[in-house]
Amino acid sequence: MSIKNAINCILFILLMIVVLSAIFNQQNKIKTYKDELKVHLIADAKGLNPVTVVDATSRSFMLLNIMQSMLAYDYKSLQLVPVLATKMPEIRNTGNLVEITYEIRPEAVWDNGTAITVNDVLFSYKAIFCPKVNSDNLKPGLDFVKDIRTYVDNPRKYTIICTQNIGILESTGTDVMIIPEYIYDAKHLLRKYNIPELVAEKPKCTDDEAVQEFSDFFNSQKTLRDPDFVKGSGAYKLICWETGKNVVIERKQHWWCDRLKEKNQYFEAYPKKIVFTTITNTNTALTALKDEKLDFMLVSPVKEYKDLDYSPKFKENFYKSEAPMLSYAAIGINHKDKILKDVKVRQALCYLINVDQLISKVILGYGVRTNSSILPIKKDIINPNIQPYPHDIKIAILLLNEAGWKDTDGDGVLDKIMDGKKTDFELTYTYNTNPLREMIGLLMQRAFYQAGITLTLKSLEWSLYLDELKKHNCQLWYASWNKTPGVDDNKQTFHTGSANGGSNYGSFGNAKTDKLLDDIRVEMDFTKRKALYYQWQVVEHEQIPYIFLYVQKYRNCIHNRFQNIHEGSAGYPGVWFAGFKVKNGYKVTD
Repeated sequence: MSIKNAINCILFILLMIVVLSAIFNQQNKIKTYKDELKVHLIADAKGLNPVTVVDATSRSFMLLNIMQSMLAYDYKSLQLVPVLATKMPEIRNTGNLVEITYEIRPEAVWDNGTAITVNDVLFSYKAIFCPKVNSDNLKPGLDFVKDIRTYVDNPRKYTIICTQNIGILESTGTDVMIIPEYIYDAKHLLRKYNIPELVAEKPKCTDDEAVQEFSDFFNSQKTLRDPDFVKGSGAYKLICWETGKNVVIERKQHWWCDRLKEKNQYFEAYPKKIVFTTITNTNTALTALKDEKLDFMLVSPVKEYKDLDYSPKFKENFYKSEAPMLSYAAIGINHKDKILKDVKVRQALCYLINVDQLISKVILGYGVRTNSSILPIKKDIINPNIQPYPHDIKIAILLLNEAGWKDTDGDGVLDKIMDGKKTDFELTYTYNTNPLREMIGLLMQRAFYQAGITLTLKSLEWSLYLDELKKHNCQLWYASWNKTPGVDDNKQTFHTGSANGGSNYGSFGNAKTDKLLDDIRVEMDFTKRKALYYQWQVVEHEQIPYIFLYVQKYRNCIHNRFQNIHEGSAGYPGVWFAGFKVKNGYKVTD
């Protein structure tokens, strides 16, 4: 070999050593991630009992990973798909009644290996209808259920017998999560009662010892957060719950859905663990996000969300997801309050709140205005004759004067003689600790001041906030309600039957509005129902159950290593956590 060739050979070997060393060093620099998804919570969930909890954090963030219903909405198509059900149910009209027949998948089993049967379905409905169970948030939406028929020759088939109701498919398919009788009623206390007995207007069994014993257990903390009693047929099981810190759920090693050949998002479960981390301070949470201590965050403050685009650490490791929300924001009103029960006062507040300003200044254009509980995307039932209240302080003051509110002592605050005493016009706006909701309160405070109204802001931790709403202790509050792609049924929110224990926190309504809501629920003809929806929107506009504000987009931040998030509007918070799948090229370890 010539000297020249030898030198070239040596140089080539040295070059290969440098290249291989660079590759080796680069591989060593690749960060290793745990096989888990770290999800941010702004506040602790209330619990994991699907019958007694109502908050979105509990139901949508967590419970959907642990428990299952017969049907569920596909996040992208917004169509119902079978989950526990073998197929979409058969619906048959029989005069004044409707029969809806489901069949449970033969593969479906509980964690102990026993089959999910109609006994579990019957128990799940009995738990909801049991007189002393804290299920008032679910009962109004299922008041059409009259009985459930079972079949001796098929323990997986059942028929729900209902009165006419537009929500039959959605409510029986998605609202009722099927729970294991052997866990929640090991003594079979509810087996002695049938459905007609429990759904009676005044159940005779209310004071029975069995009902009391079952309710005491079912309403207890054990069914809310004890891993031994929080059980379902979903992909994940509860591992631990540290109040104010973390809730950890872990994928089951042998989950029944793994054997299914068909696929939809509800049969996917990729992260080994999902860790829900509570950080109540938004800035602290954003810092944790950028430091990769969180993988998912729904960012409430819009400015902070937009500013993430200028963070190199964020842009390197995260991306954004902005599916349209199926929810509306509003200002709740207590209709039993001595000041707010006057409709002219409520209308005046509508003129005072500058909703367009809230959209531009608070959510920075990430939303559209709404003037109804019916979302703008449902154009086929929106009443075109209803226009939103414009911002007009002069009209507001005129209405307040007509309602008897005037500044008689020249102190800049309106007053009125009420119950024989001079009363200043003072209101309190309550919200859970949240910068966006606080900013709305501050802008309302400024607008109200111009009309002679003193508005005090009151911030509460989430659980206290919910407790105050349920006790009807709030005058004005920030309300946000998640809706579904299905039919609109406002009984839970605005019917007087939902005022005590339900979600009608403002005690809105009377016999006439109740009848309208009831008529909507049973009108199966779309054209006739549309006319009723038009009437309901007139009620909303004139009587002001809420001051409706806007519909937003989700502001989700997701770590780059995840794909298959199932971005869509059908489920809160616009993604399916169990579907998060790590992309190729990332190192993952247990």
